[in-house]
Amino acid sequence: MAKTKLIIKDDQVLVDAELIFEEIKKAKGDWKRIEKEIKQMLEAFGA
Repeated sequence: MAKTKLIIKDDQVLVDAELIFEEIKKAKGDWKRIEKEIKQMLEAFGA
């Protein structure tokens, strides 16, 4: 069964914590880069 990783509502963007941790691991622990990318994504969604 597929797992939901991202839900976008009118006033919320919900992201699965596992997705965030996977991205930090891929970035070799560079959480600041991932934080920046997530903030950019939220801005693009208008959140």
